[in-house]
Amino acid sequence: MQTKLKEGVLEKVDIIIDGRLVQTSKNLTNTYIYKTTNFGVGKHIVKVSVLKSDGVSGDNYEEILVTSDTKPIKYSYQIVAEFPHNITHFTQGLEFKNNILYEGTGQEGNSSIYQLDIKSNKVLKEYKLESQYFGEGITIINNKIYELTYKNKIGFVYDLNSFKLLNTWNYKSNEGWGLTNDGHSLIMSDGTENIYFINPDTYMQVKKIQVCNDHNIVPNINELEYIKGEIWANIWQTDTIIIIDPESGKVKGEINLSGLSGTIIKSKGEPIDVLNGIAWNPVTDKIYVTGKLWPKIFEIKLIKNSN
Repeated sequence: MQTKLKEGVLEKVDIIIDGRLVQTSKNLTNTYIYKTTNFGVGKHIVKVSVLKSDGVSGDNYEEILVTSDTKPIKYSYQIVAEFPHNITHFTQGLEFKNNILYEGTGQEGNSSIYQLDIKSNKVLKEYKLESQYFGEGITIINNKIYELTYKNKIGFVYDLNSFKLLNTWNYKSNEGWGLTNDGHSLIMSDGTENIYFINPDTYMQVKKIQVCNDHNIVPNINELEYIKGEIWANIWQTDTIIIIDPESGKVKGEINLSGLSGTIIKSKGEPIDVLNGIAWNPVTDKIYVTGKLWPKIFEIKLIKNSN
């Protein structure tokens, strides 16, 4: 004679989002409502974990996308002024400090940081990286210049006045792209939709946001600039700069700079690369943009589109 084993009954259902338990119930048929404002825009992993009274358990995973509830304001631009830019500079970072322009350039064997006079393009100071490094974004905080490298997972710290190398630091991202700061944290991009906030003294990550507009995530975040409480970012291989809320990651604005590279005339056989490089001068409240291997830096003024 065979004895029929009694099947276990549902004992617990856990809802876990991004590794954080958000709700527990004993009813599998419940409708779960959880405010997305509690975990922000972007991609999130939802795990449903079920436990039965006989010890049988199971997990199910789903990826969800939370888009922004903000429609970005659209901007075009007006060229206010033009300044010379070295056509050999593969621009990766651009920033003003005390009314002086600093630039970081890339490519192995040709990566440097510069202090420049914007009007004449005269090099006031230079530090050349060792040939194995591909320099990336730079930013200045606490009288130090911080610099990323492309694939070495290493950053450099220099004295602002002497350009002397003070320290190195490591980051977890596979690649380093853009770098800026809000006066407290380093703000870093790595070519994805993620932006990381890093303590400039301990190099520990403080927080991470995902960049998202009203219909999707925004990948390929490149060179960064922090302007009046907002993060401006080049989108790699496009003529677009986006304006990001640093708290939520929501895209607040989109600047269409198409046609800007078309104003550049270079000699035959001297190609230009993509738009890359945003600098805000807090002394004059002026905004400048350039690109990799461009012969010009442009001062621009934003024009809010009517529709």
